[in-house]
Amino acid sequence: MLATNTENLIAKIKDLSISDLSLMSLISYELKDRLNAYFKIDSFTVPDPFPIKEDFDYFIVVDKSNTDRIVSIVVIKKDVGVDPPLWDMFLGKEISRLDLSPKDILSLKQELLPKETNNFYPLRREGSVVGFVAFAFEICGKKYPSPT
Repeated sequence: MLATNTENLIAKIKDLSISDLSLMSLISYELKDRLNAYFKIDSFTVPDPFPIKEDFDYFIVVDKSNTDRIVSIVVIKKDVGVDPPLWDMFLGKEISRLDLSPKDILSLKQELLPKETNNFYPLRREGSVVGFVAFAFEICGKKYPSPT
């Protein structure tokens, strides 16, 4: 199971192999296809939805067979009304939602997607932006400490 504090989360992410990153990427493409059934996902990324805002829910989507594999980071407005059964439909049997604190999610984002901005695709319903999603297929490498 994925660790519950930020330091353990980041330590586990640093141990992901190229195979893990490849599987995360593949699963995230499948998730994108499923989300397209309900949301319109913009073609281009926008600035990250940070600093943390109170009117948004922040969570990650993980591979059920290895919850260290983060498939996506989702930020969605609280009043959108996407019920748990609908998320269950999006996620299917092989991936699941994991609620963490927004600060922990920001730390994970900084580790997996270290560039400062434009990591998230807008999610739209009826023309309005209702949330944002960052997919694992956007990961081009892990953040490593700079040599001293």
